[in-house]
Amino acid sequence: MPFNFSQLRVLVVDDNEFMQRILSEVLRAIDLDPSNLRFAQDGTDALEKLGEHNTDLVFCDINMRPMNGKDFTRLVRTHPRSPNPFIPIIICTGHAEINHIYDARDAGANEILRKPVSAGSIYGRLREVVEWPRPFIRSPTYVGPDRRRQDQPFEGPDRRSGIAHIG
Repeated sequence: MPFNFSQLRVLVVDDNEFMQRILSEVLRAIDLDPSNLRFAQDGTDALEKLGEHNTDLVFCDINMRPMNGKDFTRLVRTHPRSPNPFIPIIICTGHAEINHIYDARDAGANEILRKPVSAGSIYGRLREVVEWPRPFIRSPTYVGPDRRRQDQPFEGPDRRSGIAHIG
């Protein structure tokens, strides 16, 4: 049975307008209410928007200026005035090299989504963070979702196991 994402409040953080449009169209196609969709151009802009709006989930590009997605994620997780350190963050990247994946994971990303994105990969990451949330870890060197994945029952083609999911 498809999950109902209609009331999900999403922030899309990407400096590329084309990518914003793609994510917007896919999210609307899976019945996300367009009035629950917000956009930011970089991590600094996104931090402001998180403070201004109730947000349930963030899609964030990894490569932006002046604040990139890794720094944004790390600040959301660790800053004492963070509006929601536990918010699910899905990092989007065209750089799928393993060091970029590990860096995003170690910054506290819940999931990794490789560009170019597809409707299936976006839907799969949404299901991951909503249906199979991982416990949060707070240690001197890391704050974020548990980087170890628990074995989950297979739920279809979007459910995979591993350190990071790559669309």
